[in-house]
Amino acid sequence: MQYERLVQWATETWEARWPGREFVTIWASAECSNMVAHRQIKAGRKLRGRARYDGMEALDCPVIVPISDYGSRGKKMVLTATSGAYAFKFSDGDEDPFEVIYASSYFDDDVQDLTAVALVPADKLETWAAFEFTCARAVRPRIRRRRDVYIIGGTDAFFDPNVDWDDVILPEDIKTELLEDIEAFFKKGVHIYRQLKLAPFRKLLLAGVPGTGKTMLCAAIARLAINEGRIVVYVSGTDRDGASFEKIQRALHAVTAARYPVLLVVEELDAYLRDDDKARVLNVLDGIESPNNPQGALLLATTNYPEVIDERIAKRPGRLDRIFVIPTIQDSAHAEQMLRHYMADQWKDEHLAVVSQLIEQPGAFVREVALHARMLAAHDHRTEVTLDLLEQSVDSLLHQLRSGADFLARRPMGLVSSGGSARSSNSNPNPFGTPPPALTPLPRRR
Repeated sequence: MQYERLVQWATETWEARWPGREFVTIWASAECSNMVAHRQIKAGRKLRGRARYDGMEALDCPVIVPISDYGSRGKKMVLTATSGAYAFKFSDGDEDPFEVIYASSYFDDDVQDLTAVALVPADKLETWAAFEFTCARAVRPRIRRRRDVYIIGGTDAFFDPNVDWDDVILPEDIKTELLEDIEAFFKKGVHIYRQLKLAPFRKLLLAGVPGTGKTMLCAAIARLAINEGRIVVYVSGTDRDGASFEKIQRALHAVTAARYPVLLVVEELDAYLRDDDKARVLNVLDGIESPNNPQGALLLATTNYPEVIDERIAKRPGRLDRIFVIPTIQDSAHAEQMLRHYMADQWKDEHLAVVSQLIEQPGAFVREVALHARMLAAHDHRTEVTLDLLEQSVDSLLHQLRSGADFLARRPMGLVSSGGSARSSNSNPNPFGTPPPALTPLPRRR
């Protein structure tokens, strides 16, 4: 075990530097080796009580390869989480100075998750706890009013709330119910939660196949939140680190520390529900690790694969307060509205002839139909999109979908789960998605 080697090295180092002095070996915070904390916490920093931080000394540990992660901090890219070994130096009033021998390392080649140990004088645990708290405050994102959107795990390029609410084309009953739920929580529900001595944390899930507009809906809700003076925290799982609970945890710390109401957006929640991270996410949804922001926090999560959100999450009241199914196009009125939107100034009443072929397709299909038809018109040097070009576009995309389904059916691909069964990609041969399994929205929490 790597941690056993770390403890053995730390013990030998301690005995060489502090022979005869008693110590305890503890699990330590990985944030104490974060380069952000090292830059911000200077020697001479006062801690709780009479304790003072006197600086650190980097140590050579043969079982650790020092390596750093990096990320954006404001407008700069900086080194962040780091594996390494250090002697942290402290003094406590008039007593002799003392050290803490500390080591942090990555234990798994496939998971970027630091684990740390520390050897601390038995009577100095309070000072060490104060130092860990100071490091955590330095590392964790702090929400200040001068920014409306905070991105965890990426840059501003990952999420841009630039969608107007009126541009979201969904059945009006879904839009109305969703918006009413959100506004009722922030304007009345937060007070009710606090009266009941509950953390004011509400959790909504948008479920539906790819292309139905969940990301656009999140962007529109985020824009409304900003207009109402709320902060938006967006967790990105699309950067090189992928979907990890560490990002969720960082976001929760930011939400808790905020002095403003917060909308927390987590897209593709199912990606975080794997291996050991699943139990940790369940703890957040159960309330064990939920953020306690007195101004209120609302989680808006999405999933393309509602079947992954299993019964332990979807059917237990309290873990998810509401589930909103974002459907494919259900009727001709919805299809016409969406086609008119994407055709814009190219719309002609004759285009109504293709509307029936758009039913049961996601919005992304209609958008691509309109774009492809415009491309065909441009290629033929035409100034308008005629019905025949629109029909060509629909036929071409439908043929593409059928061909894709046939190809995937002949050549199944998938990943083998821990149980040994393959999750074949032909379970969803339509790249724009197929209608999701029926989900019954959970009742409102009273």
